Amino acid sequence: MAIRLIPSSVKGKLILSTAGLLALLLSWQLVRAWWNHGVSMGTRSGVVRKIAKKGSPVCHYWMGELVISNPVLLGGAPEVWEFTVEAKNDADAIIKQLQDAESTGRRATLQFRQDKGKWWACSPLEYYVTGVAK
Repeated sequence: MAIRLIPSSVKGKLILSTAGLLALLLSWQLVRAWWNHGVSMGTRSGVVRKIAKKGSPVCHYWMGELVISNPVLLGGAPEVWEFTVEAKNDADAIIKQLQDAESTGRRATLQFRQDKGKWWACSPLEYYVTGVAK
C-alpha cells in the first residue's frame, strides 16, 4: 500500500501550501538576518552627549548620541551620531562607561557594528555600540 504524501482534499492542500509559504518566508528572513549582520564594523570618536533608556514597557533599549567635531573645518557644525548600545542588562559595563563619559565630557572612542534591516529589533537605529575604548 502506497502512502499518500499530497492530501487529496482542498482543505489539506491549503494547509500544506500555507505551511510551505510560511517556511519559505522564515527561511528568507533568516538568510536576510545572517547577510545583514555586521555589515560594517569600526570606531567613532567624540563626546557622548546623551545616553538614555527608551522604548515601550515590553521592549526597552539603550540609545545614545555622540557629537563628532570636525577639526579641519573651523566653525563647522558638528556631526551627531546616534547609536544603540548592545547591553544585556542595565548594570552592563558598557552602560557604566558611557554614563561616565557623558558626565565628565571627555572624548570617548566607541567600537560599533552596523546591522541593516533588523525590523524585529526594538531600536530603529542600525548602529550598535559593542565596546568603549579609552
